[in-house]
Amino acid sequence: MRDPTAKPGFGVIRSPCQAASFLEAPARPGGLEELYKQYWRTLCRYLGATFGPGPPEPEDVAQLAFARFAAHENQAKIKDPKSFLWFTARNIVLSEKRSMAVRRRRSEDVGEIYSALGGDVFTPERVLIAKEQIAAVSVIVDAMPAKRRRVLMLNVIEGYSFAEIARQMGLSPTAVKKHYARAMIDLDPVLADE
Repeated sequence: MRDPTAKPGFGVIRSPCQAASFLEAPARPGGLEELYKQYWRTLCRYLGATFGPGPPEPEDVAQLAFARFAAHENQAKIKDPKSFLWFTARNIVLSEKRSMAVRRRRSEDVGEIYSALGGDVFTPERVLIAKEQIAAVSVIVDAMPAKRRRVLMLNVIEGYSFAEIARQMGLSPTAVKKHYARAMIDLDPVLADE
């Protein structure tokens, strides 16, 4: 079921506002309480129908969306609170799903390494080698130009696609791919030793 107020381009993740409790938020004419009564159930149903029962749970996401609305410094300037809530909730879900995918991938990678090493991962020798490799990677990453380093971090750590990184950084997807490729070439000597 699609929300009729949904607009194309909702995949863009905005930086999260600081969450605040509803009681701490300044009162809005008409009231945050009125918005909550009017839209809470509808928003939860929309989230459940669009993204499933969770995780993240629709009720938790709706709560965060209302908290971000409450924390917004210019609530009075929000012309369409419903669209704000739907947009915010959708971005919360997309961000959480992306984070879960990155965590799952990292967990699988660790499991594969553990299996490949026969289950005995934490010998003193292996710990020392890992520390040396991390230090070498850190030196290389720190020496990279800022754009290249940011592209690498957004892709590898945050799990953003090249298209999402391009939108966020204001670059073309081709430029993002080139920065990533150069970062991998920089890291190749350390990664080849693994």
